Amino acid sequence: MKKLAIFILISLVLILVYLTAFIVNETEYAIVTQFGKPINIIKEAGLYFKLPGFIQKINRLDKRTDILITQPLQLLLGDKNPIILTCYACWRIDNPLLFFQSIINKEVAQQKINDMINSHLGSTLCDYTIENIINTDPEQVKLQEIEDKIVTHSNEKTMKRYGIEIISVGIRGINYPSIVAQSVYDRMRAEREKEAKRHRAEGEEAAAKIRAETDKEVAQIQSEAYKQSEIIKGKGDKEAIKIYADAYGQDPEFFTFLKSHETLKEILQDKATVILSTDSELLKYLDYQPNENK
Repeated sequence: MKKLAIFILISLVLILVYLTAFIVNETEYAIVTQFGKPINIIKEAGLYFKLPGFIQKINRLDKRTDILITQPLQLLLGDKNPIILTCYACWRIDNPLLFFQSIINKEVAQQKINDMINSHLGSTLCDYTIENIINTDPEQVKLQEIEDKIVTHSNEKTMKRYGIEIISVGIRGINYPSIVAQSVYDRMRAEREKEAKRHRAEGEEAAAKIRAETDKEVAQIQSEAYKQSEIIKGKGDKEAIKIYADAYGQDPEFFTFLKSHETLKEILQDKATVILSTDSELLKYLDYQPNENK
């Protein structure tokens, strides 16, 4: 009988624990409601207790960051050009109690975020033109600026109304209606051609500078080489004159004899014919004997 009572007591305890104990993990918030009214907000993981389920209920909310892909939306830019944008948004629950009281479920939350982002996207794009969306000049593209504005403006409402924090918003896709697609492509092509011409002009200018510098260096090298050759030639002439002077000083008659032969050697080339007088200095040292029989 005693064992039966212990068994019944243990069973009652286990049933009570089953009905009152619950675990909250790291990825969720838990809101304990009593007859539909929130009475406890649990943000930390662990083991907790509550009154039996018919009195108190556990409502679990995912605390992890979620990603939403917005529906494609056609909007007008500040220059009246239409554009079709698709965005993504990273969001999470920041205030679980406010979220629980204002949002029914995750699907409703995503719909409200989608509407909020599209609304602010339309009002923000009015301050920009097509050149701020796509441009060959990175300084003209303002996509990051647009995304930051949407995050700031969206958070001002979602935090206060729904307890939702928009962590980041990004433009996922950009398309153009057919009415403006061709003009956009033509403008991009014109900009690329302009950029190509600029690069070619810069290349030609750089090449001209290099050629000018090279010609200048060549002229300097040639000038220096000519200068050095003239110096060497002058030294050689000076040395030759000195040698000739020394030779002449030692034996003027023999020196004159050699010079006359060198002169004759230079002028009597390639069967040259030279008419000289018999008293010419060039024939002075030749053994000239006229034929008496003629």
